[in-house]
Amino acid sequence: MSLIMKIENKMSGFYVVKLIGRLDGTTYADCDEKINSLLIPETKDIMFDMTNLDYISSMGLRIVIKTRKFIEGNGGGVHTINMQPQIEKVFKIANLLHGMTLFASIKEADDYFDAMQKKVLDSLR
Repeated sequence: MSLIMKIENKMSGFYVVKLIGRLDGTTYADCDEKINSLLIPETKDIMFDMTNLDYISSMGLRIVIKTRKFIEGNGGGVHTINMQPQIEKVFKIANLLHGMTLFASIKEADDYFDAMQKKVLDSLR
């Protein structure tokens, strides 16, 4: 099975990356290339939607680690939504959940993005 990625720009600097299929040694290069295009100082938050991610390998974990290092290094955050149990187990084994926000639903994630947008708008007033 391959990997399908859908990147949605929620607002300037805030992205949702939907991962569908398998993020493994065969599919990571394309994923890495697409994620790299988001790794710019203007990107403040990236949320990985893992609703339909069936499998992740160490190469997939590497992408998440690199993304977190860059985004958090610029004062932003990397989050996940709907992490499947087998994926969560891999993250736990790799000790990658520490400091990462996990959302249980799309509504919860949208509420987060709404609050972030309000915070930005309020700071401009």
